[in-house]
Amino acid sequence: MARLSNKLGIDEKGLRAPRSTSVYTPRGGIGEVALCRKCGAIYRNKRWSLDEVESNQLRGEAGIGKVVCPACQRMEDNNPAGIITLSGDYLLQHVEEILNIIKNVEAKSRAKNPLGRIMEIQQERDVMTIGTTVDKLAQKLGQEIYKAHKGELHYQWSHDQEFVRVSWMR
Repeated sequence: MARLSNKLGIDEKGLRAPRSTSVYTPRGGIGEVALCRKCGAIYRNKRWSLDEVESNQLRGEAGIGKVVCPACQRMEDNNPAGIITLSGDYLLQHVEEILNIIKNVEAKSRAKNPLGRIMEIQQERDVMTIGTTVDKLAQKLGQEIYKAHKGELHYQWSHDQEFVRVSWMR
């Protein structure tokens, strides 16, 4: 049986993956059903989902918890879980194509996980920087850009936090 070590140095037996240490995940849970008061995401059965019609219905119901989802909280704190840096002369020549890839990957990701969002996109000359609310979205963006445009792709994971730096250049 696999043994995993947590931050306190205590071995946890039989776990498939270490428990989340994210400060954006409430320790005691949220409750049965909750609604993000900023984006309208719905929390039910320990999962977040987006359904505009249901969200509008829940806004008027009494007894529904009004919270701020982890993605909105990260955006409010300006604390990305992933930072992607794209650079090189090739980027300048293919900005529109690359931005389309970024938007399509985010849309697909958000359909599966409404907490996976792009926080901001900044560009200065031949360097584009993108912040994301989840590390897996940053990783996926890097993979898809590399798959479509080749170049050099590097990941730098933070082992004590849920954070990744992705750099692509060509």
